[in-house]
Amino acid sequence: MVTIKKMKVVQTEIDLRTYNVLKAIAIHRGVPLKEIIRESLRDYAEAHKKDLVKNIYDDPIWKGIGLLHTGDPEASEKDTWGVVEWSSE
Repeated sequence: MVTIKKMKVVQTEIDLRTYNVLKAIAIHRGVPLKEIIRESLRDYAEAHKKDLVKNIYDDPIWKGIGLLHTGDPEASEKDTWGVVEWSSE
């Protein structure tokens, strides 16, 4: 069975110096420039993924989950769940 990776096209501009270095690496390795760029992006993403995930888990928004106790274990199943009744008093 052949597995097909989903790909996304990314288009951007880079400065000429960066282009020349990446192109030289591609020529030296004997591979297409786009392979070098994919490798660079993959390495960059992996290098920053750990910190990104940590920052998401450390977000204070997650500390509020579970703090609301309604006393009714089936409260979220009711049509009025999340409806706030406002009073002028």
